[in-house]
Amino acid sequence: MKKYISILYVLLASFSIAPVLAGDETPPPPVTVAPAAVAPIATTPVPAIPAVTAAPAIPPARPAAAPVSTCAEWKSNVNIDMESLNKLQKNVAGDKPDTGMLYTKKQFVVLLGKNWAKAKEVLASTSFKAKLPRTSEGKVDLRDVTLDGFNLAGLNFDNVDFKGSELNGADLSDSSLRGASLAKVELEGANLNNANLSFAYLYKSKFKNASLCHATLTSADLDGADLRGAYVKDAKFDTAKNIPPVIYLNSTSIFQFGLPVPPEN
Repeated sequence: MKKYISILYVLLASFSIAPVLAGDETPPPPVTVAPAAVAPIATTPVPAIPAVTAAPAIPPARPAAAPVSTCAEWKSNVNIDMESLNKLQKNVAGDKPDTGMLYTKKQFVVLLGKNWAKAKEVLASTSFKAKLPRTSEGKVDLRDVTLDGFNLAGLNFDNVDFKGSELNGADLSDSSLRGASLAKVELEGANLNNANLSFAYLYKSKFKNASLCHATLTSADLDGADLRGAYVKDAKFDTAKNIPPVIYLNSTSIFQFGLPVPPEN
């Protein structure tokens, strides 16, 4: 009896595991693994790159201007004789100019000595200048007058006749004397820096120790002119007539280095 019971247990056990071994039992559903949540990656916005602007064109450098040599400082060693000028003014106060004229010659001399601004106005105006005393050649008449030490800087003396006059120590810097006659005029120690003496007639004029730095003497006539001791640094003598030989012989020293014109040998 016990034998049959053991056999029965063995058979029951075999039937209980058979389906599993045979694969009849429905397999368990597959396990689905949810993907892990991934935190979004923070991104920093990239700034926009500005458009490249072409650099402005650089203009070519201008060539450096040639240095202008300076003139030595000039100081007058002649003073105006105010006593004589005041006396002249008193004597001519009642004179009447010729018809159509503004002044007599002596009255205009007083104006030059006492009222530079008014004199400049008169000489700068063609209509006023036409009403000044004239020579037979049609030039403004300032012959045989004394203008020693006068301030005549920047005035327009074009076509003025100074024949025989005295302008020692006068300041004629930056003045215009184009076509003027300075025959036998005394200009000792005068300042003619930057003055324009083109076509001027300088017959036997005396420029001893005068300063003509940067003066223009183009086509001027220097027949017999005395330039001893004059300063003519960078002066222009283009096509000038009767230039004293001493100018040519010492051109480097007097034009370039500004040394005074030496005396004639």
